[in-house]
Amino acid sequence: MALNIRIDIENRYKLTYPDGDFRYYTFDSSLSDGRQQLIAIQISEEVHPLIPDVHNLAFGPFNEQNEIDDRIKLTHADHSKVFSTIVFASVTFLTIHKGKFIGIDGSDTRRAYLYYRCIMNNFAYLETLFDIYRVNYYVRLYRDIEYKKDDFIIVPKRITETDNISCQTLYNYFIFREKQA
Repeated sequence: MALNIRIDIENRYKLTYPDGDFRYYTFDSSLSDGRQQLIAIQISEEVHPLIPDVHNLAFGPFNEQNEIDDRIKLTHADHSKVFSTIVFASVTFLTIHKGKFIGIDGSDTRRAYLYYRCIMNNFAYLETLFDIYRVNYYVRLYRDIEYKKDDFIIVPKRITETDNISCQTLYNYFIFREKQA
């Protein structure tokens, strides 16, 4: 995956909205080998068990069980356009579902770092759309990674433009809500 992702919700793929609640979207992404890949975005109906009003967002192609495979590695022709499409879907959901939050989880350390770098490289733009938070404990509970007591912070902390987190202490759960005035 590329780390030089530039978010611009005006430069996105065309979304289909198969449900009326704006929790589920699909789009065709162009891969670097010229093939088209159907990508799904799903925002859970259930809220996070420990963080009120946070709905998890998953995205990726479908696997053989017709579920989103968020661990597959794809080489998109335009990673920026893919991520811009996901951000646009998030903005749409949060505009309709006032007071809700969207959470994204890096399914492994590499993806968590990609998401973190994407957020930080696009922070000025993303902050015009969202209030952005982080939670340290979330994925570490499920990964058997050595942790310290302060990794179990349940209260989301605001991400700022000056955050500089190393891979070793990277938080893996990122939370977005519609920008508050």
